[in-house]
Amino acid sequence: MTSHRTAPAGSDPAQGITALMEARYRDHADFAALIVTPEEAPQAVRAAVSQVAGCWQVVLSAPDAAAAAWQILRAALVARAAPQALAPVAHLSAAQQDLVLMRHVLGWSDTRITTVTGLDQAALAAATRALTGTAKPPTAHVPRQG
Repeated sequence: MTSHRTAPAGSDPAQGITALMEARYRDHADFAALIVTPEEAPQAVRAAVSQVAGCWQVVLSAPDAAAAAWQILRAALVARAAPQALAPVAHLSAAQQDLVLMRHVLGWSDTRITTVTGLDQAALAAATRALTGTAKPPTAHVPRQG
């Protein structure tokens, strides 16, 4: 998914990135609730969005700004996660973990996954193929801290 890399004249790029991330807040909070407690998810997302905004130059200079923003946000959320939160998918790459959690636990469509993560359809298809025979979708939910 290709994103604009420049901000409108007179605007603050960090504010623009924050606005973009806030528009996806519900999706980010749903993902965060899988790896931190549901009660901690809102604060975890706010802190992660602040980290993304603080890295706006890196995000806007990346080949795909949406993917770069997701990677920073995801890393901030994972840093707050309980050690066992990602244990069921720990053997997978980050993209594969996201795919399993978003598609099979949250029930998201491929379009929603690509919108949130910045992955393009080809990368999503590659992650899906890599999962074949590697992992089965969880039958319940990913254990939460607490």
